[in-house]
Amino acid sequence: MKFSYVLLGLLATFLPSVAAASFDWLRDDSRQDERVLTYLKQQNRKTEEFQQGYETVTQSLLVQWETMSGEKGDEPWSIKNGQEWNLVRRKGDLVLLSRADKNAPENVVYDFSSRQAKHQYFKIGQWRVQGNSLLFTQDIEGSEQYTAVLADLRYGITRELINNVANEVLLSPNGKFAFVVSKDVKTHRPYQIVRINTQTNVQEVLWQEDKADWLMSFYPAADARFALVQSNNESTNEQRILDLNSGELTASLRKPESGTEYYADIAQGRVFINSNLDGQFDLFETMMPETGTSTDVSDWKLFLKSENGVEQFYLYDAGLVALTKRDNQTTISVYSYDGKAKKSLLLESGGRVAWLSTLGDYHSNKIRIRSMSMTTPPLWEEFDVKALTKTNLSQDVYHGFSSQDYVSQRIMVESHGVEVPVSLAYRKDKLSDNAPVVLYGYGAYGFTMKPYFMPQTVSLLGQGVIYAIAHVRGGGYFGADWHEQGRGVLKANSINDFTAAAQALKHFDGGERDVYAIGSSAGGTLVAGSINQAPGLFAGAVMKVPFVDVVASMSDTTLPLTAQQYGEWGNPTLPAQLKAMQAYDPILNIHKDAYPPMLVQVGLNDQRVPYWEGAKYLAQISSTSESTGPYLLQTDFHSGHRMDPRQAREQQAKEYAFLLSLIKTSKAEH
Repeated sequence: MKFSYVLLGLLATFLPSVAAASFDWLRDDSRQDERVLTYLKQQNRKTEEFQQGYETVTQSLLVQWETMSGEKGDEPWSIKNGQEWNLVRRKGDLVLLSRADKNAPENVVYDFSSRQAKHQYFKIGQWRVQGNSLLFTQDIEGSEQYTAVLADLRYGITRELINNVANEVLLSPNGKFAFVVSKDVKTHRPYQIVRINTQTNVQEVLWQEDKADWLMSFYPAADARFALVQSNNESTNEQRILDLNSGELTASLRKPESGTEYYADIAQGRVFINSNLDGQFDLFETMMPETGTSTDVSDWKLFLKSENGVEQFYLYDAGLVALTKRDNQTTISVYSYDGKAKKSLLLESGGRVAWLSTLGDYHSNKIRIRSMSMTTPPLWEEFDVKALTKTNLSQDVYHGFSSQDYVSQRIMVESHGVEVPVSLAYRKDKLSDNAPVVLYGYGAYGFTMKPYFMPQTVSLLGQGVIYAIAHVRGGGYFGADWHEQGRGVLKANSINDFTAAAQALKHFDGGERDVYAIGSSAGGTLVAGSINQAPGLFAGAVMKVPFVDVVASMSDTTLPLTAQQYGEWGNPTLPAQLKAMQAYDPILNIHKDAYPPMLVQVGLNDQRVPYWEGAKYLAQISSTSESTGPYLLQTDFHSGHRMDPRQAREQQAKEYAFLLSLIKTSKAEH
């Protein structure tokens, strides 16, 4: 699959924007400037003082969520090498477990608790087990600069192999080599595939990508002996096959051609390739190339063509599984390796969203399916590729909760001649003419925000809130074209759609409602841009690690990862595109008006959206708004783009409590 840093990759240097120029001093690449740190700490104290006013609400939410934690259905373990594996969190500690099957006793493979206890932020990236060796990556500050660690499971001895790598790792079946993606020291661009001898620690660069707007990555093939290594920019890629045992690469499967993408996998001595070579994504096959040689496109034979293209495919011993979409419904289809269709079934049913998860390996012939709606608890199912049967595995049970008490639906909202879908949910007996709306949005990179079932959301519904998700252009709700309509010079469409959704929800079901917005990362662009369009439309907002200084962040052409993102946000070196970017850039469009109360959260070690973006944005809002806010900035000094899971729930409670406090105040005033 395509590798991309979402959001925006790693930014290091910026040109100042006009609107926020007076607050440029808040940018400190070292994260050690005392003046800046003092300011951030002062803002934290201000925020904490305000939060004390609704601390009882925060604690009440935490109690509700804990009480409603319910009985989790047994999560299926991943299947690799004839064993079942699971990385679980028990009492806050990470533990890697294995077992022969679901009826067998668990074996503790590795306990990460002692490593985790040393750090306020701790995240495991990927892990691989071969024999008595465990290879994993860890991030201890939220910067996404991982360290690769090799553990000897016999003696519990660990050693760090290499620093400043991406999260993914590979380990050869014979245990001889570890493979990592090394990052450039200055720009943090993943640019080298490095082979490490696990016995001698000798490192060798197998492939280095020098093009500044290209990123390197890899993923394991269905045939455990191989992996696919790739370099890609936003719309083009190049792949090679890596023999994990010998550590050698083939030549390119296909030389890169602008706009052409292809993604390969290997089984039964054949290479299967999903490519948009002929326009839409079709599935091809060819024979395995010899080491050092490439495949010829003329040797690519069409294996599967679908009306709307092939979204994804998986290889199993019993057959090939393809995902296709029609009328916004995803179909799972199984084919024999001679191309004969064996079985098809809808992935989603009964108004639930569904996706594939914890896939078994090639020999397992098992696919796990996760499905839910905002008001229907999660269900695990298993599809057996060999038997062609689907069975229920487990479902979460929440005592005292009944889906019959809630409504979950999709409405369509008109936005500049386009119908935009909005998913929403509410509790039937709590719906009133003035029930408030909490509207969430993301709208970038072709991602579709699924309407998940979460106790946190249900708790809002229980307090009379209508919870909604706007599937704006720029996301992937209606496929690639929906993404295209909201990216680059058309990014304003995403913001227009969000504003239209908020306006429609304000009068949903004939009511007159306050609307509150939530957006994270690229969703911050959406929310902040919409608030600029109509400050009075929103009664409050929460923005987490928001990308809000777009032109400034995209204006330094020496940064490799900004160049890769021009297609998503626009290229400021081109006058017409710069004009379009300036028209939607959140910071550049702050103006005199009564802006709604806001809570903005940033992570000091964030390398994707540096902390100073949110800090500058809120400072500019505070100095420009004709309202009193409050405008609250909260900096996590021990995390980056994502929080440590150990603190995430409490932080979410603070976000919801902030909005609920505003809702309570609004009701009192009316």
